[in-house]
Amino acid sequence: MLTNGPDVTPLKARLHERWPLREQPLPEVVEGGEVTYTGPTGAGHRGTWHRVHTMSDGLVDWSEFCFTPELRIAVAATAFEVDQAEWRTLKLASTGPVLLYVGGECVLRTGQVTYMEPAEHEAGVWLPSGVTEVVVCSWQIGFRECRQVVRLRVGGLPVRAVIPSPGADERVSEFAEQVLDAIGTPRWGLTEPEVELTAPDGVTVNVRCGQVDQTVTVDGGSVTIALTAMTGDTGVGSASMLTTGEHTVRVSVPGSPLYRDFPVVVLPTGRTRPAGGPEDWRREVLQHAAQGPNGCAAELAALAVDAGHVPRPEALERSLRMIRDRADCADFEALGLLHLWHRSEDAREHVREPLLGLKYWIDQPGLDAMCYFTENHQLVWHTAELLAGQAFANEVFRNTGWTGARHAEHGRGMAEQWLTRKLAGGYSEFDSNAYLAVDVLALTSLVEFADDETIRDLAWRLLDKTLLTLAFNSWYGAHVSAHGRSYVQTQRSARLEETASIMWLCWGMGALNHATLPATVLATAQRYRLPSQLAEASRVPEEWLGRQRYRGEYRPHHDLLSRPYASDLVVYKTPDAMLSSVQDYRSGLPGLQEHIWGATLGPETQIYVTHAPNDATHSSARPNAWAGNRILPRAGQHRNALLAVYRIPADDPMGFTHGWFPLSTLDEWIPVDPWLVGRKGDGYVALATQGGCRVLTAGPNAYQEVRSRGAGTAWVCVIGRRAVDGSFAEFIGALDEPEFGHDGVDYRGLSLHWTGPFTVDGRPAGLGDEPLHLDNPLCRMPFQTP
Repeated sequence: MLTNGPDVTPLKARLHERWPLREQPLPEVVEGGEVTYTGPTGAGHRGTWHRVHTMSDGLVDWSEFCFTPELRIAVAATAFEVDQAEWRTLKLASTGPVLLYVGGECVLRTGQVTYMEPAEHEAGVWLPSGVTEVVVCSWQIGFRECRQVVRLRVGGLPVRAVIPSPGADERVSEFAEQVLDAIGTPRWGLTEPEVELTAPDGVTVNVRCGQVDQTVTVDGGSVTIALTAMTGDTGVGSASMLTTGEHTVRVSVPGSPLYRDFPVVVLPTGRTRPAGGPEDWRREVLQHAAQGPNGCAAELAALAVDAGHVPRPEALERSLRMIRDRADCADFEALGLLHLWHRSEDAREHVREPLLGLKYWIDQPGLDAMCYFTENHQLVWHTAELLAGQAFANEVFRNTGWTGARHAEHGRGMAEQWLTRKLAGGYSEFDSNAYLAVDVLALTSLVEFADDETIRDLAWRLLDKTLLTLAFNSWYGAHVSAHGRSYVQTQRSARLEETASIMWLCWGMGALNHATLPATVLATAQRYRLPSQLAEASRVPEEWLGRQRYRGEYRPHHDLLSRPYASDLVVYKTPDAMLSSVQDYRSGLPGLQEHIWGATLGPETQIYVTHAPNDATHSSARPNAWAGNRILPRAGQHRNALLAVYRIPADDPMGFTHGWFPLSTLDEWIPVDPWLVGRKGDGYVALATQGGCRVLTAGPNAYQEVRSRGAGTAWVCVIGRRAVDGSFAEFIGALDEPEFGHDGVDYRGLSLHWTGPFTVDGRPAGLGDEPLHLDNPLCRMPFQTP
């Protein structure tokens, strides 16, 4: 039984014992030169040496989300130059087995496999005078998120790293390095297809956007480049939470091979105020989905728009291939195909055979990389098994030899357990702006097509509750509460949230992006009706203070965990700003993809702080630079003010916390140490840390990332608005000086330290309050409410 994720590490180690890296003569290291390498199975591989610029974490990163199992081999090289021969200690960090060659000799072989954090190994080497080639061969097996990285550090006296590059001029490249280190992109999310670069005045640079090269000279400290003929990352199947939508802008200096890559994204259509009514919103969602990249959603939407539409087999090929290959996220596609099976007689011939051959649960035959153990995948698999079993009740499913009726009963029993538990206590992936949409996909499917009345009733009630909490915890179509699981792109722009299209459909605000399947099945529902309270729940009042507590138990054979889970979410919102956090969520323990707190003044104006373990932003680093925390902080929120305390160990790989504070999205901003204060419209936000905030002015996060001038272990965030706090200048003038200590912070009667309770005016926060499941101006619900 293959479980994938972190628990698959021992299996990877055994696979490496069976197919280890082979020691072999290595090709010459020269930029642009040919690379030949014989892999563990004896297969030959060819490639080309190409230059990589590492970020501050020093990692060469080949990570990738592998939808099907992959044996992955990678090779990296550099050259060290020393004038005087001497010993050095090479410190090689890797997430998988490696071979380290120095001067053609293998000086280190490791077999250790890790999940996310690289393990470090040392080798003492003698470097002769002159140039010595250094080559690292990396081995990894990809099951879903595959973290494949290496980092090489030199202990002892410095060495000079030189990359052999034909025709390169050393002095030109030294100048190029200095120029490139001063270039930045001050806006990641673009509302127009053009990108601004900040750079030293007067320098000339080459800019590549897709297949288009331009040479520009900087005038006035910045230059704007049109993005033409570019295709962003659109992902695979319906798993759009795994895509970034990003374009890469590559900048270089004429005459040098050096470059820097800057990721940007052109944002989809968004709306922060409703226009029209429910029928208009439904039509807009369907028209958008019909033109989108997801085949199942596109065909479902086309059928809804045009009853005479005949599903196109070519549009379904990607979905069918994922099911045939048993690719991860095939369960999402299975539900899309089942909707088509019910909605179109013409689709049935294409859908039947793939669904009869699919594996529907982890203990059924087959070795693959499909995920069964996360909360959302569990329900999707149970739903797919139940509905496929119903559809083909009297047929034999090839993978198990079971009849459809038996599969339906197996799926029904597991779905009922899942629905009952989540209806009573809430989700472990609380308010995920990625996976809440997947839950909606599965719940709608059960309401629409399940024959069992009990299942339909449970799914209907949980779907009502899920959509209502989405309304409670969102702000003008931006699902910007704290999240149990999230991804970088959604924390930079609410328009990229999986839930954005659902909100557009339900209350006319949000965005129309790549996440079309959940919204489309909801828009084409014939049995389910949206809760009548949604319209009121989605409105933003003058002041809203809501609390949401989730409680439940993990199950080892489903979640690969056996412990309770709990979250305590606070949401404070006004017409001009929102602040949300999860209180003391597993503080001091390793994080994954949790978004602990954030302030919001607009879809792209999201402010938060994380404890980063690396510089990555992709979905195969969990946690990464902005989604999740290496060690989860403490957070305490009282109305419009939040205190957060972080623990940074002495051996921390990055050694800092950092904040996302996108200055280009604000109408005005000003540093007033220790505060950094911003205004958008009539909303205000202030962020403070010991020593004040230092704004980064170069790199891909220029004028968007801030770091503390002090220890960075405590932060304070306050939101305000003109109607209550007066002018922007008055809001700034009313800010007090926080009292930062070695393990916490005090501010305006609030106190949070690493030990002891979060206190408000000297009393533990919430002391004596009834711990309700949902508690807000529209709903007070105890646990176990039917």
